[in-house]
Amino acid sequence: MSKNGLIIAGFDPSAGAGLLMDIKIFSTIGVYAFAVPTAIVEENTDTVRSMTGMRPSVLRGQLDILLDHAPVAGVKIGMLFNMSTARLIGTILSRRRLTNIVLDPVLVSSSGAPLVRDSRKDSIRALLPLCTVVTPNIPEASDLSGITIRTKNDMLRAAHYFITRGTAAVVIKGGHFAEKGLDLYMDRRRHVFLKARPLRKDVHGTGCILSSAITAYLIRGHAPLDAVRKAKALTHQIIRNSRTVSPALHRFVAMPVVPAKFTT
Repeated sequence: MSKNGLIIAGFDPSAGAGLLMDIKIFSTIGVYAFAVPTAIVEENTDTVRSMTGMRPSVLRGQLDILLDHAPVAGVKIGMLFNMSTARLIGTILSRRRLTNIVLDPVLVSSSGAPLVRDSRKDSIRALLPLCTVVTPNIPEASDLSGITIRTKNDMLRAAHYFITRGTAAVVIKGGHFAEKGLDLYMDRRRHVFLKARPLRKDVHGTGCILSSAITAYLIRGHAPLDAVRKAKALTHQIIRNSRTVSPALHRFVAMPVVPAKFTT
């Protein structure tokens, strides 16, 4: 029997990011996915038009009915929507003493639309002490830490910000960095720069892919750094397999059908 994982994120009807993509990644790696939406987002791969947050009572009810009756071996958190959502999630996860928690601190969609309302830094900070891994990209890490990231040393300083505020490990994704394909992993003992050959494709939802893959590999029993390495390799493969879903849309979507060697 596969282990269960929980996804808490926004619902993107294009299935290129958010809950639907996360479910695909969990399934690819052999983890059964429970999924609870924080918001319904009106979007396609190119554009976000509107967001509607879930009522706290609905969010709480969905989490409770799942967690009351089924074991969960890890949690991926994506779009938080607002501070009250973050507080509710933090309270429930803390009370349930869940582990293998990965937070993708999405502040802006890959098409450029803001995805968190009010007190966005506080929304993220409230969850950091619960997290096994946090996966900001360069703009998110800069915004949250207050450090403008231009060099590797800046990446290190920003990563240290997250560690000192409670997360066990952080991955700063280098897709916006001058040295494309360079990510930084840091935990409380070490740091490692991880490099991959950059792919020249504009793909919707790559941050969701990486963070959900890290979560699934943690659930499968991999240590954090190993989970990050495997997730990075899987993400690279999925980006290579991406395609467009409509001639009217410009951005690519991931195709998470990969060789079996990536799922072990």
